[in-house]
Amino acid sequence: MELGLVLTLCGLGAAFWLPAIIIGLISHGKKKNCTMNTVGLVIRINSKSSGDGSLSFYPVYEYYANGMKYTNEGASIKHCVPQVGTKVPVMYNPAKPKQSYIPGYDNKVYKILAIVFGIIGCIPILVCTGILFFTGI
Repeated sequence: MELGLVLTLCGLGAAFWLPAIIIGLISHGKKKNCTMNTVGLVIRINSKSSGDGSLSFYPVYEYYANGMKYTNEGASIKHCVPQVGTKVPVMYNPAKPKQSYIPGYDNKVYKILAIVFGIIGCIPILVCTGILFFTGI
């Protein structure tokens, strides 16, 4: 029975570590590829209701890269929502200018999610390790 519990706990931990790794890679890829900076303008704020009844806000911003105008939606923000008309720094990918992010907003969201999933994944792994250590399976 302990072996089944150990395998289940290890699988549960891995199930949380996988999204943490993927989110971390996405964040790193954005930061690595989006090397050019420009100034964008917040043109509207989209809002969506989350499962707990609170609202999440997504700034929609436009910016120019290589003479072309692009529009993109930033990551979810609950606090410190920029006002419409606010100028924001934008980092974009020179090879694919449509790929962009607002420094300070998007990076924080990805980092927080990766950390949360990583910590949650550690708990069953630590319990699994404890079971292996104390029972000698």
